Amino acid sequence: MASIISTFNENEKNSISELKKLLPEIVKDSGVPENYILWGVSLDKNSTDERLDVILVKYLRARNLDVSLAKEMLTKSLKWRLEFRTDTILTESFPSDIFCEVGFIHKHDKKNRPVTYNLYGGLNNEEVFGNLDRFLRWRIQLMEKGIQLLDFKTVDQMIQVHDYNLVTYASYDKTAKTASKSVTQIMQDNYPEFLEIKFFVNVPWWGDWVFKFISLFLSEQTKAKFVVTSASGVKDSMLAVIDEDNLPVSYGGKSIVPELEDKKSENQPSSE
Repeated sequence: MASIISTFNENEKNSISELKKLLPEIVKDSGVPENYILWGVSLDKNSTDERLDVILVKYLRARNLDVSLAKEMLTKSLKWRLEFRTDTILTESFPSDIFCEVGFIHKHDKKNRPVTYNLYGGLNNEEVFGNLDRFLRWRIQLMEKGIQLLDFKTVDQMIQVHDYNLVTYASYDKTAKTASKSVTQIMQDNYPEFLEIKFFVNVPWWGDWVFKFISLFLSEQTKAKFVVTSASGVKDSMLAVIDEDNLPVSYGGKSIVPELEDKKSENQPSSE
């Protein structure tokens, strides 16, 4: 598999070089420690680590290679990581009985990109979203877990699946909308160019309204990565990207999802 840096054009290479020179200023202005490590990579302007170039180009592409705007975005993102305590989030624990039904990472696609599944149907909105800070920290932890699976050499993006099975119009209430808007904003501001494809599956008839709402907070680049499908088209659309052996059974594949199986076992009545 070709290295990511081999795909950079000359404009991207030049912009990366310019942004790299600004790293000491970015680190200082953001308030993070000197020699800060972002996703396992040191923000060192003298670094020859190709992974740093891959990370920097994400911010540049998100700002159309405008170095000044990319600098501003990276600075704000580092400030957010400091304030949100993102660097310790992987050590935090959340109620598995609640969140295993909300989202999980399961295997990878045909290009070895990790796949994250987000489930919206049949949830107790108050239980899941009522404590907004807890939900956001859980969701960002899920994102950071996905990033741990990227090597930033040959793989630097992931696949997301948003499943609306069993979602009703009434269930998309104010609590869910607030949580959705908050997560969308955090992702757009702090995780640029990590998304390759976002599947919206089992979309209900009223889904167009939801997408119009969500789209208000998304860039055109992000929206171009959306694949929206009804229940009848789920299997074919996902098998085009994910091998059958890696696709969960619930989407027409052959793979068992341990998180969901454990939950089913817990909910089964005892035979005693």
